[in-house]
Amino acid sequence: MRNIIFFVAILLMGAGCAKQDEGEAATAVVAAPEVTETAADDGPDAYYEYLWCNQGDDFSQEKLAELTANWNTVIDGLDAPTLAAFGYIPRDTDMEDFDGLWVLRWDSKDDSAAGWEAYAASEAGQAHEATYASVLACGSEVGVNRFGFDAYIPQPMPASFTGEPAPYFLTNTFCSYNDGKGPADLRAVVMEEYLPMLAAGAELNPESSYWFMVGVPDFEERVAGPFDFNWINYWQTAQEAEASSTAFASSEEGQAMMVSLGEVASCQDAQAWDGYLIRSNAEA
Repeated sequence: MRNIIFFVAILLMGAGCAKQDEGEAATAVVAAPEVTETAADDGPDAYYEYLWCNQGDDFSQEKLAELTANWNTVIDGLDAPTLAAFGYIPRDTDMEDFDGLWVLRWDSKDDSAAGWEAYAASEAGQAHEATYASVLACGSEVGVNRFGFDAYIPQPMPASFTGEPAPYFLTNTFCSYNDGKGPADLRAVVMEEYLPMLAAGAELNPESSYWFMVGVPDFEERVAGPFDFNWINYWQTAQEAEASSTAFASSEEGQAMMVSLGEVASCQDAQAWDGYLIRSNAEA
């Protein structure tokens, strides 16, 4: 992974509440009618798992579509908790350990455990793995090629973010707390500075698709190097992300936010991804 750096504009480039010249189109910020308290005090909002996946000798877009359809059929037949699933493909870089990520979104870690147990015991699941092993192989070993995160989502996903047409766009950034800092300090910056800034910006651009999530690792093996949380930004398109990044980086508010967050944590360079919806969940 890349070198540790201070927070940079791309970390929060969805804020987009830059001062703009009169008549200039407003560019990003999540559409939020009000600033709401995060569920952090009551525990995480969801549980995300990121599975490393590698293409096999029989990989093709046609085979991948067939695999995806069959996997959804298998999941439909399980007596297991509901989940959503997504595919992440790295943009503008090749990853050493995987070709892409298969992402599972559960309501809780307990749901994840129950879902994996049901899948392992399913004859349909076993047949699926055997049939498509040469198309796409995805990890299942926690801390090795399967990584769980408690997810904190301070604001709801805006209705303008649908994930379609694919791909949507996201960035992730691994961050470590500075000496003497911790989760309470990050939460204070997010709740007292960042969310009010987003709410103010939403009045300029209520159609923005931006939202964000903070993931706390739930595994001991940290192959990316020591980090305390993963900050993830989402947009409907890469074009929207670029526009909001520019607006945020050039604004006094954005620069002040970078200073506040830089006092709390240091982060690696952001990685960009193309996102694809594999399985929807109305509750996700």
